[in-house]
Amino acid sequence: MEAREQLQKDILKDLISYSEGLIPAVQEMIDELRSEEKEDTRQFLEEIINGINWEIEVYNQCASLINEKSSYIDKKEMIQAVGSLGTSLNSGDRFQIAECLEQHFLPFLNKLTLASKLVV
Repeated sequence: MEAREQLQKDILKDLISYSEGLIPAVQEMIDELRSEEKEDTRQFLEEIINGINWEIEVYNQCASLINEKSSYIDKKEMIQAVGSLGTSLNSGDRFQIAECLEQHFLPFLNKLTLASKLVV
C-alpha cells in the first residue's frame, strides 16, 4: 500500500509540473479560439486535449489520495465537463469549445493542481 501511495505522490508531482505549462496553454487556446484561427490551431487544440486527458487519468488513478485531504474535485462535475467538451468538439464551434475550456477545464485544472500540492 505504501509503495502505491508513493507512486501516486510521484505522479502528482509530475502533474503539478505539467500543469505549469498546460494551464497557460489552455488560456492561450481559449484566446486563439475566440479570435482568428491560426495554421496550427487544430493541432495545438489536439495536444491540449491530450494533456487534459492525461491529467484526468492521473486524477482517476489518484482520487483516493487526493480526496483524503480535500474535496476540491467533484467527480460528477468533471464527468459533465468531459461530456460538454466532447459535444463542443463534435460541433466544431470554436466559441463553444473556448467557453467549455474556460468554464469547465481551467477551474478543474487549477483545482487539481491545488489539491495535488496539498497531497505532496
